[in-house]
Amino acid sequence: MQAKSKPLQALTASDLMNPDVVCLPEEMPLRDAAQLLLQNRIGGAPVVDAQGKCVGVFSAIDFLRLSEMRSDTTRPTSPPLPLTCSFQARHRTHDGKEVTLCTLPPGVCPIQVRQEGPGGEKLIVCSQPNCVLVDWQVVDVEKLPTDEVRRFMTPDPVTVHPAASIRVLARMMIDAHIHRVIVVDEERRPIGVVSSTDLLASLAYTDAEP
Repeated sequence: MQAKSKPLQALTASDLMNPDVVCLPEEMPLRDAAQLLLQNRIGGAPVVDAQGKCVGVFSAIDFLRLSEMRSDTTRPTSPPLPLTCSFQARHRTHDGKEVTLCTLPPGVCPIQVRQEGPGGEKLIVCSQPNCVLVDWQVVDVEKLPTDEVRRFMTPDPVTVHPAASIRVLARMMIDAHIHRVIVVDEERRPIGVVSSTDLLASLAYTDAEP
């Protein structure tokens, strides 16, 4: 949040938004989009067309919808996938077997597994190295379809202009049952994102009104 000294009711989308917007091109393969969300540790992002205009949102809820369409996810996949997490590391044990280590501290990631190598070495292994963690589930990247994001995104996203008040933002989130609103310019290009966490932070840290 940019303006902690501003009265709470005077805050607008431009005060609250995160201007570092991660956008997904609508033609991006679903597998690449999942990896991009993981790399940026976010649960969703606006989808844009060739002109940069916001045409949808792709988020964890769309992965839930995708789970109901598994019959469409059996298409042949391309070459071996890269590591899907920046905290993964390939490791070869004494017997020549290759495993994927998790470099995070023990207990941080829910798919870590403690193992003992053939030489007695203690290992923290990623049990699902081709998976992407999202808000409520683990998505196996290897089983994701190679189709474009536009097929799975939520169209008609909820957007606001930078001058929208905090009251308007809160009502939009409640009415639409969403956790983020895309802030756009006059040409409907994303310039920021306001999340429900941003609203809570404004309530917690904005100076009290006299």
